[in-house]
Amino acid sequence: MKYSHVIWDFNGTIIDDVALGVEVFNELRGDCGLPPVAKSEYVENFKIPVRDFYEDSGFDFSKFDFRKIGEKFARLYGARRFECPLTFGFERAARALSEAGVGQSVLSAYENGLLNEALRHYGLEKFFSRIDGLDNIDAGSKKELGARHAASLKIPPEKIVMVGDTPHDKEVADAMGAACALVACGHASRRRLEKLGVPVFENPAEFMEAFFGGGL
Repeated sequence: MKYSHVIWDFNGTIIDDVALGVEVFNELRGDCGLPPVAKSEYVENFKIPVRDFYEDSGFDFSKFDFRKIGEKFARLYGARRFECPLTFGFERAARALSEAGVGQSVLSAYENGLLNEALRHYGLEKFFSRIDGLDNIDAGSKKELGARHAASLKIPPEKIVMVGDTPHDKEVADAMGAACALVACGHASRRRLEKLGVPVFENPAEFMEAFFGGGL
């Protein structure tokens, strides 16, 4: 196989939480006097760091405290996060990779404690040799964390493929020197992802077929 290790993103890649994310985002918009957005608009504009996304979508942080908005998002999202299903084919893909001897880990902009709790809830932690999330709830860039994550694996970067659902995941993979594959079932539209010059799959099930079928 071309790659010996897969680094997975979490939100939108392992867990199908886009609908919940849009719902909570729109509640926060209402708090700030902004109209709701449709999912189609959300996935055309979502970005990490999340603060930039909020500002671009009309939040005025000279009037509203980003920290308080982030805390409310975390509270509302956290109360319902386990309602979200896994993305299509993820567990089957993770099991197949594990059985084939392919290493797996998770690199996420989600807060590290919450990330580990979620993976335990879904019974997935057994698949991963390393799990890294950020040390805050701000959903900022994970480039620096990604560099440490990749170094800890002690694997040549050309043997690593990162699987995510946003342009930021491509940026992180590039910074690590790793390959990247993206899934269009998450927080960014297929149209945006297909402009990035890397393989785009509908979901982890399609990624798995390509991984084992030589399509990467």
